[in-house]
Amino acid sequence: MHADTVRRLGGVIAFVCAVGLVAAWQWHARAALTDWSPTRARKADQPIPVRTVKAEEREFSATVGGTAVTIPSQTAIISIPMSSTESMDREVTAVHFGVGSEVKKGDTLMEFNPDMFSLIVEQRQALLDKAKEEFEVMNKLAERNAASGLEVRTAEVAVKTAEVDLGLAKRDLTLCMIKSPLDGVIEEIDVAPQMRLNGDASLAVVHQLDPIYVQMDYPMEHCDALDEGQTAEVILDAFPQDKFTGKVVRVSPVVSTKTRVVPVLIEVPNPGNRIRAGISGYVRVTGERATGTAVPSIAVIRKQQKAMVVRVEDNRAKIQEVRTGPVVQAGYIEVLDGVNEGDEIVVFGQDSVQQDDVVNADWQEWSHREDLAQAKSE
Repeated sequence: MHADTVRRLGGVIAFVCAVGLVAAWQWHARAALTDWSPTRARKADQPIPVRTVKAEEREFSATVGGTAVTIPSQTAIISIPMSSTESMDREVTAVHFGVGSEVKKGDTLMEFNPDMFSLIVEQRQALLDKAKEEFEVMNKLAERNAASGLEVRTAEVAVKTAEVDLGLAKRDLTLCMIKSPLDGVIEEIDVAPQMRLNGDASLAVVHQLDPIYVQMDYPMEHCDALDEGQTAEVILDAFPQDKFTGKVVRVSPVVSTKTRVVPVLIEVPNPGNRIRAGISGYVRVTGERATGTAVPSIAVIRKQQKAMVVRVEDNRAKIQEVRTGPVVQAGYIEVLDGVNEGDEIVVFGQDSVQQDDVVNADWQEWSHREDLAQAKSE
């Protein structure tokens, strides 16, 4: 046979083999497309390939975070005490602490000149003594029928009034020494020695910082997972290497409609007043651990306000509306209603199947992973 003829024959054979290979590849591709396409599988009356997992019981503990800022646990605004006498100036004689000073409850912050108030106490003591003498005289006259019962009663009221006036005067004298009403740190001192004050002007502001409060913006969507007493982890911008632990002590009954958050107060121990008010940070609140039915979060289909999953029963797809909880943990979401433990839930292909579609959940088979199928059987 001539060499050219042999070459031509070889080329024809190679071409035919190539066409055959392409045709075989296309046939396999169409078959695979039929297996993988829900529409084609449905038209060909073939099961739609899906992958499923079983719903299981899991232990959940909700952890919700939010921005926060530190605030004093208590604040005392100290002003000029109201006097029981006519308005009079108070002369500052001493100021014992400055801005930033730490004070204890009962510490004397400042003093006023007590001379005038001492004189008023003496005056009212004398008026009380006089009222008591008049009351005794009225009682004796009443015994002789020389005074009426009304006059005796009037004298008795005068004694009571004088006692009250004396008590108020003694209080005014005591308030010449202004004491701190709480343990804390002084933010403001607005007086100095030799100043003369009147009216209701502010004298000082004292903040209690131990314990300190952390006001957190708690997301409104997770209100059901929030309760007083829950543990909170606090990280503050001023102390990035430290983690502080506190507990929820107060939950606002009102949600902010603008920011969609619930103001929450967290109490944090603060020995030595290390943490100051006004520091921003981040808080994570951890709820109590609870057990519930869970499915992978990717299995949940959300449309508008509804949440659904696809269950497999007798190799058919069943679309089931569910009610999910706020907790998502390790890729699983808690299902409060609609799914039971052991239900077979679709996690691959759930967006494509329809109600009562025939499905093939043996994914090792339809994915042609014989190695996994064999490992599963072993």
